[in-house]
Amino acid sequence: MEQPLKIKLSKVALDELMEMIKLDGTCDSVRFVFDSACCKTSKVDIYLDNFKTGDIKNNIDNLQILYDNTLLDNLCELTIAYSDSRFWVKTKLTVDSKPSCPKHGTDSCGGCSGHCGSH
Repeated sequence: MEQPLKIKLSKVALDELMEMIKLDGTCDSVRFVFDSACCKTSKVDIYLDNFKTGDIKNNIDNLQILYDNTLLDNLCELTIAYSDSRFWVKTKLTVDSKPSCPKHGTDSCGGCSGHCGSH
């Protein structure tokens, strides 16, 4: 059986996400979506959404979190904090994750849209 994704939320991030759901009024959950990444990093987008068939659910306090197998296949840990009016996301890739960047494993991220700072 696969291990569930380890999700860490700061108290401030949790409060901000709960407030966003409350203000929106049409969504009851937060969705994390994996976006293929450059080199050793990965990008996770955060959306307000509702449960769909096939979603994986995870609850932290009263916050319902949704994601799909793509996120689970690529990440083993996700940490989210909130400061300076924005969310900060840190990810830890699974051992089997295969970043789609053509420069993966090199000393330079030339050609990776300048988003790589992991070297």
